[in-house]
Amino acid sequence: MTHGNPPRGDAPLSAGAKYEDDAGIGHAGQVADLRAYLKRRVRNASDIDDMVQDVYLRVLSTPQTGIIENTRGFLRRIASNLLIDNHRRKAARMVDDHMPLDEGLVDDRVATPDRIIGARQELGQLGRELESVTPIARDAFLLVRVDGYSHKEAAKTLGITPKAVSHHVERTLARLAASMLETA
Repeated sequence: MTHGNPPRGDAPLSAGAKYEDDAGIGHAGQVADLRAYLKRRVRNASDIDDMVQDVYLRVLSTPQTGIIENTRGFLRRIASNLLIDNHRRKAARMVDDHMPLDEGLVDDRVATPDRIIGARQELGQLGRELESVTPIARDAFLLVRVDGYSHKEAAKTLGITPKAVSHHVERTLARLAASMLETA
């Protein structure tokens, strides 16, 4: 693959050559030129070293198809393609729209004996309250809220209408909530 006359005295180089020993792709001047090229196009200066490394990774993984006469242009084209790929990846992942997790949202409290006792008491109270509702209301509530049935499925299982299931679930839920608010 020939890319025209090499600018600035670049030596022709095959893609499979040892880059460190040639005056082309691995030459310190080419690396500095590539860094300057990327510096003008990358916002975060700490990303430049990674980008240079990625460019050389792509160079080394490119199958040998001929002599590269314009190594500067070849490196810049790879860098440009990497920048485009990174932009597309960020856009697809909507990186700029991410919000940091608020530390206040994380519950880092340990299950202390007091919390365990309190939770057991609340669970016992909910169990007693569920026992006090009618069997059909309790069954409707448990099928929908615990077992994940739809109102239609629960109605078919219980032999009542979906509207009746909805009514029983709502009333049982309201009763449980009121019971919990009384003790809070």
